Amino acid sequence: MFEKFTEKAIDIVKTAQIYAIEFNHEKIYPEHLLLALLNDTNSLVVKTFSIYKIEINDLKREIEKLLNKRAVIKPVEFVAFSNSSKDIFVRTLEISKILGNTYVKPEHLFLAIWDYPKLELTKVLKDKGVDVDKMKAMFYNVLSSNKPKKVKHPEVIEKRRRNDKSDSIITLIESSDSAKIFDRAIAKLSTSNYEILGTEQIMQSILEDENSQIVKLLEEFGVTAETFAAKLKEVSSRQAEFGDKQIIFTPNALKTLINALDIVKEEGNASILPEHIILGLLKSKKGIAYNILKELKVNDYLLEERILQPIEKQKNETLYIMRLAKQEARRIGNYVVGSELILLGIVLEANSIAASVLRDLGVIIKDARETVEELIGICDDYPQQEITFSQRAKLILEDAWNIAKAQNKTRTTADDLLIAICNQPDSLAMKALSILGVDALEIRQGIKNKIEHGGI
Repeated sequence: MFEKFTEKAIDIVKTAQIYAIEFNHEKIYPEHLLLALLNDTNSLVVKTFSIYKIEINDLKREIEKLLNKRAVIKPVEFVAFSNSSKDIFVRTLEISKILGNTYVKPEHLFLAIWDYPKLELTKVLKDKGVDVDKMKAMFYNVLSSNKPKKVKHPEVIEKRRRNDKSDSIITLIESSDSAKIFDRAIAKLSTSNYEILGTEQIMQSILEDENSQIVKLLEEFGVTAETFAAKLKEVSSRQAEFGDKQIIFTPNALKTLINALDIVKEEGNASILPEHIILGLLKSKKGIAYNILKELKVNDYLLEERILQPIEKQKNETLYIMRLAKQEARRIGNYVVGSELILLGIVLEANSIAASVLRDLGVIIKDARETVEELIGICDDYPQQEITFSQRAKLILEDAWNIAKAQNKTRTTADDLLIAICNQPDSLAMKALSILGVDALEIRQGIKNKIEHGGI
């Protein structure tokens, strides 16, 4: 239900849960949600009440009076949603859809609460002279005319560099973690009538390793070596594997492997596992193997979530930094993670050698955010597109990956990312650091000193 909720809207729901616990209520009611909405003094909701000369603290007291009438259960350790709250969430989604808004904001939640016919507070406000219908009409008007603002990211307009992935693909094939997969896949190819390796041979090879965790997970989704082979026999044409060119890999197999490499770099892993190849296949959404997964009724989203769960539980600096960078992109209303947001992610992570070096050089998150916002701008809208990486950010991830591999690390670390940023003097991240009075030489020396002295 909450997939479309913005982070601010989700925070409202979480705060409502806290209020319910504080009132010793076993359920979350509309009044708890209203109290949560009144917490943000800069919100449109609070500003609207100020127009009607309604003191927020007075309004909170009125809401608390209504809540005190509710049954009290002591002690309360867990709260559920009341039927009234569930109805409001459903109405919230309906309002968002009616207004053509992709994401649910606190304002949508506010409107849904006032649409609830049994809300006692409506009478209280009318008694105070508030025209509730007029107030709702104003919100509808604001949300329906609230078109997304374009925040043009400077690194997006950079020329896409020609990036020959052949060396990386060779590294993938020769990697100890994936070499067996490709050995088996090539053996299968030799017994077929084909000369070019496709997604179907790669998938069959992955499924042969019965002890692999990804194979056990795929089995839960109904994908086994047997079910896959049965579906493969039904394939009469290999057309789904080809674009315009024929190479050692079919174009869609190559796309799958390149996606896998990108995913590995974003996660900060130096090794490519079968899980990454499956994620690459799900991202490409093309080829015989993917078509068979669809025929076997595999839910892309659920499978991806199940694969990512154990990965995200690991203490992985780079993965955490990338997540923080994406959160920063959403915060400023952008759909692009550039080098500058990777820098913010490093500062926010706070526990790495890189973060410690930046801290020693006087870089704090408040100043760094303000500098970045001046460089790329900010808007209030929630990004309605998938968060992507700028070409410069991708180059930094690749450079950090190569730095880690050159040092025989199993994972990319925050200091690899920061050094990779220093290797890009024209990046927005380095422009931000320059404004903050920090240069690449200081950073490199600071990282070197920290490592030599055993870390932070």
